[in-house]
Amino acid sequence: MDTPRIVTRHFSRDLLLVFLVISAVVVAAVSYLSTRARHDISQKYIDGAAKRAVGAFQALAETTSRDLKLIRDWGLTFNLSLADTDGLKGLLFPILKRDRIIFGISVADTDGESFYVVDVGDGWRTSRTGKTDDGRGTVRRIWDADRNLISEETKASVYDPRQRPWFFPALSTKGVFWTPPYQFYDRKDVGITASIAVSKASEETSLVIALDILLDDLFREIQRMGPSENSRVFIFRRDAQLYIHEATDNSSGFQAIGEINDPLIRKLVTSWTGEQQSSEEAFSIRHKDQSWWSGFRPLERANLNIWIGVMVPESDIIGGINQRRAGIWSVGGIIIAFVGGLTLWMIRRYGRSFDPTTHFDSSRPGESINNLITMGEGRTVEFKATMRMNLHTQKPGKEIEKAWLKSVAAFMNTNGGTILLGVRDDGEIAGLEQDHFDNEDKCKLHFKNLISQHIGAELTKHLRFTIVRLDGKQVGVVSCRRCTDPVFLKIGKNEAFYIRNGPSSDELSVSKVVAYIQKRT
Repeated sequence: MDTPRIVTRHFSRDLLLVFLVISAVVVAAVSYLSTRARHDISQKYIDGAAKRAVGAFQALAETTSRDLKLIRDWGLTFNLSLADTDGLKGLLFPILKRDRIIFGISVADTDGESFYVVDVGDGWRTSRTGKTDDGRGTVRRIWDADRNLISEETKASVYDPRQRPWFFPALSTKGVFWTPPYQFYDRKDVGITASIAVSKASEETSLVIALDILLDDLFREIQRMGPSENSRVFIFRRDAQLYIHEATDNSSGFQAIGEINDPLIRKLVTSWTGEQQSSEEAFSIRHKDQSWWSGFRPLERANLNIWIGVMVPESDIIGGINQRRAGIWSVGGIIIAFVGGLTLWMIRRYGRSFDPTTHFDSSRPGESINNLITMGEGRTVEFKATMRMNLHTQKPGKEIEKAWLKSVAAFMNTNGGTILLGVRDDGEIAGLEQDHFDNEDKCKLHFKNLISQHIGAELTKHLRFTIVRLDGKQVGVVSCRRCTDPVFLKIGKNEAFYIRNGPSSDELSVSKVVAYIQKRT
């Protein structure tokens, strides 16, 4: 059997090791869950932002298409004509004023005649272009909010609507035709145009109606509905061209990745095209000590050539992330605190039974006995002057044997302990010689027989009896380990249950025995 000091050390070490392992597992799990929470919340945030951006584009496209079809239907019903300036004003001015995303509206025919209107804030500007005696010319008029003419000028012009990218494709398209981004003729800004044809079999010429949308206006509208103040939206094409709001002056509005001056955008797109091409999974990059989350969504599921990109700094998402992290770490802290408290409780409850200061150390027998004597009797230490001899009558007495056997049972039912036989109550060593055994073997045999008779032979594995010579006298050391099964002291036909209560061994009644056993197990 291990010495109490070794047992104590191993017991505490093993419990602390278990605590550390459990704590490490909890910390690892919490760290993983915290990281997943960061990713999941950011993924959800970016998903929502990207879907809203795509949805905004699609909603604007639907609104624009609806306006076009409305103008077409009106033209088919009321015989829309380029010569009817008042009719064009009455139809187009309200549409332009209502839909702020529309920059301008064109109505052109296959003869090269056109009528163009733009909103100028407090009114409108119209341009009527067509053939003149000197070639081609444009009549430009300014109208106030009440549609009254303010000014008019005529000048030569080379503008021909049939040369614009929206004209002939609309004639050959059933429904609405959308151009790729290009440079507008009037302002030299980059935008897109939606166009639709108005054709009547009875007429030789056909009309095309076109609505111009500036990409910058479109992006401002999208940004207005963006997920956060610092978020950014851009368009990415599969030919590695990007359009970034207010970032380019070239004619197409798109730039190659290598030509982009913004290192954040360049790093983001390079990361996506290099590692997650065609993926809609949100991902993050580090740029100037800040994390940015981004996601891409195709503008149309049937056409994966154009994608909408959304990027948001993590600082804008941090509120939801920190809230989830705090919850996870709180749960982890509670688990660690509970395990730590349980470990401390086990050390305090069960470690006392291995306390080397209250148990005999066979590796240092003399020093250990002196320490026990110095400490005095208590919850785990008991002194008995003899094993069997009544010093008053100078005869062996059963009452003497019962006294220390009672302590053996009490120690085994509580937290273990040590009985020193041959030591008086005041700590003076009297020696086992007073019991007049012929030799040590006879003394040990007598001890064994008493234990078997009054405690039970099957419980001897929890006891150890050692005889130590100290200061020329013999001291018997009975080391008792705590027993998980209840231990009864048998005297004749009677059985008694004892527990240690301070320096004394108390007998419990039957009702209290049941309660005590249930509690200790």
